[in-house]
Amino acid sequence: MKWVTEGRPHVDRCASAWFVRRFVDPRATFLFLRRGDPIPRGATPYDLPGARLGHRDGRVTFDALMEAHPQKDRALSKIAAIVRDIDLGEFRLPESRGLDALLYGILLAESDDLRVLETTALLFDALLRYFGDEARK
Repeated sequence: MKWVTEGRPHVDRCASAWFVRRFVDPRATFLFLRRGDPIPRGATPYDLPGARLGHRDGRVTFDALMEAHPQKDRALSKIAAIVRDIDLGEFRLPESRGLDALLYGILLAESDDLRVLETTALLFDALLRYFGDEARK
């Protein structure tokens, strides 16, 4: 499957790409558009204005993906809360500022958006493991 979003991905677009590759389609490919570019035929838009997989009623794209592709892992709910907290600019959760700083640092250090997705996927894998282990304690 091809997935499209805007370039220079930050928290919601990175987390959503990670979710897609981890839980929906491991072979997913991602394309980046500039605002106003047409969506390629057969591609699934996410985190774009008007996209079905986007922001709605105080929820972010990651939430929409989790609703469209339910998972039983409770650690994902914690990740979703952090993604939402950062993306909506609330910063109420203790992990939010640190993850936001890491994601921005990666974005500043890497000019290739696909490499940004690859690098940030490691962070979301780590969070999944951390919160999964935390639930077992």
